[in-house]
Amino acid sequence: MNHKTILLSRSILLAVVVCLSFALVGCTPSLVGENAAAYSMGRLHARIDRDMTSVYEASVSGLEKLEIKVADKKKDVFGAKVIGKTSDEQTITIVIKPISNTSTTLSIRAGVVGNETRSRAIYEQIRKDLSSKM
Repeated sequence: MNHKTILLSRSILLAVVVCLSFALVGCTPSLVGENAAAYSMGRLHARIDRDMTSVYEASVSGLEKLEIKVADKKKDVFGAKVIGKTSDEQTITIVIKPISNTSTTLSIRAGVVGNETRSRAIYEQIRKDLSSKM
């Protein structure tokens, strides 16, 4: 192999490693304020100015109102997770983490690679449930 081929091979390898590093790390969008939601890398991310228990209960209730079967739900002081199954066997995963006693982050993934339309519909139902309990 000549010198140019070796340099080109190393450059391509370096570019692949850098791209894979960014893909594996990913990024969660920064959100500002209540009711802000952003869809990124297959997940809808939101910050809600309510306590974690309220968001958890609204998530379970929201899935049930959308006729999505709640397959599993777990909660402790560090966070919560709600798993649902749609009629077409898509898995819905909701991850809830407290920021403070009055603020929570919410992450919704619909399906394996994500479905923004379904994620937003679930988020809107959760918001409706939360606003009806104020």
